Amino acid sequence: MTDQDRTFYLLSLGCPKNEVDSDCLASTLMRAGWQMSERPENAGVIVVNTCSFIAPAVEESVEAVLELGDLKEGGDRHLVVTGCLVARYGERSLKSLLPEVDLCVDFPDYARFASLIDSLLDGDSTCSTDTLVREQASSLSKGYVFIKISEGCRRRCAYCAIPSIRGPLRSRPWEEIRDEWRFFLERGAHELVLVAQDSTSYGRDIYGRPSLPMLMENLCELDGDWRLRVMYMHPEGVDAGILQAMGNPRVCHYLDLPFQHVDARVLRSMGRRGDADSHRRLLDMVVGSLCEVALRATFMVGFPGEDRAAFDALHDFVAEARFDWLGLFSYSQEEGTPAFSLGRGVSGPVARDRVEEITVLQEEIMRDKALEMVGKKMRVLVEEISPEAPGFWEARSWREAPEIDGVIFIPHKEGIIPGTLREVAITASEGIDLVGVLQTR
Repeated sequence: MTDQDRTFYLLSLGCPKNEVDSDCLASTLMRAGWQMSERPENAGVIVVNTCSFIAPAVEESVEAVLELGDLKEGGDRHLVVTGCLVARYGERSLKSLLPEVDLCVDFPDYARFASLIDSLLDGDSTCSTDTLVREQASSLSKGYVFIKISEGCRRRCAYCAIPSIRGPLRSRPWEEIRDEWRFFLERGAHELVLVAQDSTSYGRDIYGRPSLPMLMENLCELDGDWRLRVMYMHPEGVDAGILQAMGNPRVCHYLDLPFQHVDARVLRSMGRRGDADSHRRLLDMVVGSLCEVALRATFMVGFPGEDRAAFDALHDFVAEARFDWLGLFSYSQEEGTPAFSLGRGVSGPVARDRVEEITVLQEEIMRDKALEMVGKKMRVLVEEISPEAPGFWEARSWREAPEIDGVIFIPHKEGIIPGTLREVAITASEGIDLVGVLQTR
């Protein structure tokens, strides 16, 4: 291929952890002289970084591969598939199912990504590396950066395929995380978002004990105008040490807690501990330690054995706790997980009705929460001109995580720069979102 032909398009599917992997893959290609294209039809190589956590994610990944595979017709293009789909099903199975795919790349081969593609194109593997160095972040223009602090998971939830896909817990040294954040901080980032399969387990494998508080404290020593947010905190791992570290002014008082359920019997079947009372004690400890806090919880409905009484207990708990944000999912029976033998769980129509019941309840709670914010002044990260609301910018405060929570709409005004921190006064709510006006400096 000529230099002009060395262009690639990368579609990243799934969670922010996959986004980080995509950034690493893109960085590897760009260091090897490739250019990134924003449109697949303009690229010589099309890369799909897939997700396969649950069946709907697998379906989305396969559909994306098929759709982008259509572009190969009548053009000199190559289709590459990476990520969880490859790790879960293997190259042989995928190529049998998807003959459009020219190359499958599993996680252990990411460091050789550029040389593998060179070999695919011309048989010449001249570019080789033994480390992944991330030099770009797809979200940097919006002012925030996801940084992965560990890979894999040490927990064994019965419904989850992640340990078999991503492997056991493997934490990164805190100095490496600090250096990556400093790199993006120097390039204009203002929000650091720590991600992992389970952030509270960080460090157990390399430091002999959970070390998230130590990581937060060391990161917060870096100078600059920025804030830190931690995602994916396992409820069993949240302790006084973490809450004390969250007292640092740089750290957003935001907790993302995947409780999954409140019924003790259902939780035991899930391979998890706890019940409604233990969840309440944790929430009381959090609220008692942090003067103001935004809480996001995740729950699963329809797991095998969830009868109406168990669901009603979950519904009542959500009504009582009044979370700021909520993730809600129906159980997906995944082959290869311990829960697979338990069956498909609650029937599809019943599960959908249960999701709808809690969704209606939670939307009312979130609308009330939004109304409570009117009249307050907040520091926000201005991200971009709103694709939904013409004439407005979209921004986030400490209580909204990127890509999953609500936003703050700011009327368009000359001089606003995306990816910067500004002060706003909240003047109104729009459903679960807020409307604010910039404050003069």
